[in-house]
Amino acid sequence: MKEEYYTIEKQTIEMKLIETNGFILDIGGGGEGIIGRLNGRKVIAIDVRIEELEEAKNDSLKIVMDATDLKFLPSSFDVATSFFSLMYIKNDHHLKTFKEVHEVLKNGGRFFIWDVRIPPKPADKTIFVVPLEILLPDEKVETRYGTKWNHKEQHLEYFKELARRTDFEIVDEWKRDKIFYLELMKRASSTSPNSG
Repeated sequence: MKEEYYTIEKQTIEMKLIETNGFILDIGGGGEGIIGRLNGRKVIAIDVRIEELEEAKNDSLKIVMDATDLKFLPSSFDVATSFFSLMYIKNDHHLKTFKEVHEVLKNGGRFFIWDVRIPPKPADKTIFVVPLEILLPDEKVETRYGTKWNHKEQHLEYFKELARRTDFEIVDEWKRDKIFYLELMKRASSTSPNSG
């Protein structure tokens, strides 16, 4: 039987404490719970799978919730994060996720995204895997994130276009090997992308 997994070379990423006075909404914050490890009780981690949240060993508040249907009041958060979580959300749900995050962020609030470039799927592979070495201020985490590959192409420009469509301002970005980072901001004069 042929190997169904396609594993890219290990990617290394250094993470620092996220500076904020308010709470951080962490999309897909289960599993290794990297944002929760960084910012502890300032983090509200959501995930659709309770077992992923139970696996996260940190001090974040963990809630079972779908990123395409956030149950928070508008303008509740200063910061939202997605640490290699969008790769698990269906591509046709990404736009709705961006709209929901935009809605719950305060004006001037920031949305930080770390993720991986997923190329077109070859015929003989079904799972795309990114091995990660995550350097935190006081520990190193080694993990692998894998997702079903059907209709999962994604890259930095794709998410930048979603940001433009949902009225986010692009503040910062970088690409390193196969991974990328995007920092978005909800404009103070922004209108809700959910309206109309």
